[in-house]
Amino acid sequence: MLNTLDIYYRFKTEGQGFINLVCADFYFSCYYIFTMFNIFKNLFSTDSSTSFYSFYKKMVSWRESGVYPFPYNLPSSITFPKEFWKDVLRIYKETDRDGLERAIALFWADGELVLTSVVKGDDQSVRSSHDVRVHYVVHPTRQGYLRRELMIDGKVTKRTDVYYKKAPKKVTVEYLFNMHTHPAQEFNGKKLYGFFSLQDIKSLILSQAVVTGLVTDKLWLLVRTSETPANVKFENFTDADVTIENLKEQFKLGVYEAEFNKEAIKK
Repeated sequence: MLNTLDIYYRFKTEGQGFINLVCADFYFSCYYIFTMFNIFKNLFSTDSSTSFYSFYKKMVSWRESGVYPFPYNLPSSITFPKEFWKDVLRIYKETDRDGLERAIALFWADGELVLTSVVKGDDQSVRSSHDVRVHYVVHPTRQGYLRRELMIDGKVTKRTDVYYKKAPKKVTVEYLFNMHTHPAQEFNGKKLYGFFSLQDIKSLILSQAVVTGLVTDKLWLLVRTSETPANVKFENFTDADVTIENLKEQFKLGVYEAEFNKEAIKK
């Protein structure tokens, strides 16, 4: 380590070159400290947030390898695109208006999150089955462009123009998960919404699904973890046992809650 006298004599003999060397060494030291700080911050921070699709892709890879994340490894929050909330709000309003349950299926279709059209059930159940496809066809009027058509259940729901060099070589449409709604119940002039049912939890666990969702006057998500039991004696539980605490402690599921148009926060 240089003392003051050493620095003086080296500056006197080496001049500007020594100053440049000292500055470069100082810059490298600061950069190293800053880099190591960020590495340790990312490794041990629990205040993590991620986009939904990035999160789901990780979950898919863990499922394919047979390994799910530990509950404490789940992100603290999940964000969604504006288009997602637009469709969620539409379904919420329709359910609130006529009191009938609805279901939607989420797909990742050629780079965008797609929510299928609403399927109406009766006041006891809800069913959904959808076909989502993306086609690129020759543009009828623009030379050098293709027309991208998003089709849901055989109907074109969205068209966009794409320059032919930017068209993907392979179109990927991937099913993500199902969500459903619960209509409000009137009690003393107030609207009350039901939570997940025991059947919802049973379907999630037995189907090996990664995520399921519920839309009331907010959005709820349940996420499978490495500690979620494969075999559960559901006969020992009732709908009344499906609480946030039991979902976390008994079924070892990640529980997320989101106000409309906001990020989903881990409970």
